[in-house]
Amino acid sequence: MKAAEIIAAHTNTDFDAFAAMVAAAKLYPRAHICVSGALNRNVREFCALYGDQIPTVDANRIEHAAVRRLIAIETLEPNRLGELGKLLRRTDVEVVSFDHHSAEELPRFAARLIQRVTSEDGALTTLMVRILAERGLAITPLEATVFALGIHEDTGSLTFSTATPRDGEALVFCMRHGASATLIERFLHSPLAGAQRELLARALRLAEPVQAGGLDVQLAALHVGEYVEEVAVVAHRFLDVTGADAFVLLVEMEERIFVIARSRAG
Repeated sequence: MKAAEIIAAHTNTDFDAFAAMVAAAKLYPRAHICVSGALNRNVREFCALYGDQIPTVDANRIEHAAVRRLIAIETLEPNRLGELGKLLRRTDVEVVSFDHHSAEELPRFAARLIQRVTSEDGALTTLMVRILAERGLAITPLEATVFALGIHEDTGSLTFSTATPRDGEALVFCMRHGASATLIERFLHSPLAGAQRELLARALRLAEPVQAGGLDVQLAALHVGEYVEEVAVVAHRFLDVTGADAFVLLVEMEERIFVIARSRAG
């Protein structure tokens, strides 16, 4: 498929990244939303039901030679964009970056960025919604629902220490534009899969306390034989169950070590 403009986020796309891509498509109407690698389970189920209203393109269908603009969501690391990461190294591709993660230094190709928009909000979707609102762009109730899901997921429904008043204001904006509470409940609180439940049980059994600033910080290092989807969800549930201030989970699987850190204490 030939596309001059594409929108891409990190692999293992969560709802915040997906919602930010949907918002970016409102800002760049000629751009195609590309998915590379696995979608998180709740995002995958949403796309299966509503893909006709929010179309996406598999990254392996894109003809790289035709791309002239890449809108990068939440990352500027080539390896996190999967096969589309190669586009970041091309001098004939313009790059626009939207992110809410602080970066001490930009990659070496940063001089080619035509725009870099960042925020310190709990969810990147909050920034995107604010831009849409400032420009007066119309959004559908389904789009409002997607945006609300992204904000809820990345702020723990405004309970994470990283949540800001702007995150709350963006959620109000979404509700005013028809976000469905029923769909938010359906896709936000997915039950853990069997492998996730087993991993959580092991983490609860094997976690050890770590001295850190007088806080209750727990650490667990585990090995699993097969890949487990959405390990970050397990880390969230650990905090819910234990009430710990922070949790660091290291999981060795498929010859790689995944590190997830979650904190309630900033």
